[in-house]
Amino acid sequence: MDEIAIVIADTSGVIHFWSKGAEGSFGYSAANAVGQPLDLIVPVEFRDAHWRGFHRAISAGAAAAEGRPNEFPVLGADGNIRTTPGRLVLLRLGDERVIGAMVIFG
Repeated sequence: MDEIAIVIADTSGVIHFWSKGAEGSFGYSAANAVGQPLDLIVPVEFRDAHWRGFHRAISAGAAAAEGRPNEFPVLGADGNIRTTPGRLVLLRLGDERVIGAMVIFG
């Protein structure tokens, strides 16, 4: 990975930001990724668990994995699944309401 990959999604799991590093790491251009659901990079066999955890974190305003180093299975544009290190950050307004999620890969 040459650059840090950053992916930001809203509370429904739609991608709103896809960094140059994400383009290089995962093989999808920002033009193809922005506006797509996170299913774009979540391997099929992990989707049910991903969405359960995602919706639980958004509604609870917290995630056990937040801020800690994690290993994320990521589906690349080439169809290969890679385990990629990253950190989850929930994005909050001043009133602590969660407005999205970001993963910083690298």
